[in-house]
Amino acid sequence: MIRREDVAHHVWGDTVAGFVTDRVISSTDQLHVLEYELPPRGEFRHSDVNPTIFGGDVLYFLAEGRMIIADPSTGEMHLMKAGEGVVIPATTWHNAFNPYSEVARVIEFFSPPPARGAASDFARRQAPLEAAHYVDERWSGRWPAAFHEAKQARRLPIMSFDTGLLSFRDAAPTHLRSTVVDTDYLTVMLGEVHPGHVEDFASVTSESVLVLIEGELWVDVWTEDDGYASTTVLQEGDAMFLPIGVFERLLVRRHTPARYVLGSGSVPEGWTPPA
Repeated sequence: MIRREDVAHHVWGDTVAGFVTDRVISSTDQLHVLEYELPPRGEFRHSDVNPTIFGGDVLYFLAEGRMIIADPSTGEMHLMKAGEGVVIPATTWHNAFNPYSEVARVIEFFSPPPARGAASDFARRQAPLEAAHYVDERWSGRWPAAFHEAKQARRLPIMSFDTGLLSFRDAAPTHLRSTVVDTDYLTVMLGEVHPGHVEDFASVTSESVLVLIEGELWVDVWTEDDGYASTTVLQEGDAMFLPIGVFERLLVRRHTPARYVLGSGSVPEGWTPPA
């Protein structure tokens, strides 16, 4: 279990790129998970010291506030609202802006992770971006006629519970999941567990981190070696690290649903970042 107040803290950035305050939840050679905040009028761009282009797939899930996400290489730009996530494929430039009066709080899932050389090490080997664009000129004079063409050309798709691939965790609609990312290395699901839900233990097949977004969630963990291992009660902002081989089940005992985001990473031995 990882309480929100017990995470490692880190400040990313510089005076050109801007500063981002990170709360690092978990970072291994399979999956990197953190929470970051942009204060009102906060932003991050990119600089020679801190290029924002990575060698792994990333999801930014907006847990609170609003945020503008942009690809400065093309001018593609989207407004994100709480409950939405943006998928950032490997090798995609990105900046983020919060011109609003409330904090933008983001949960980040990243795989292959920095421990595999997919973050700063990769970014600093890339050719610098010659110019930053914050208007997408590809569709000038053709809007809204080019709406569907622009949608097909997106590098930064915005996903939500409603636009993900829906599934039941087992066979009961009281634990509903929405898969918003599923690549070779990174899978992220949004989940909601309703009061009174009952389920069996399920095997964890990829290293995973669950972050509670809303409500209260009981997490039971069982292992083949030790049997019943632990019961943990998560509050909003708390997280649970689930290694391969354990079994887990989720329960809600309050009268309101619990909503979470669950990310999993699976990186083969010997993987190296793209050139």
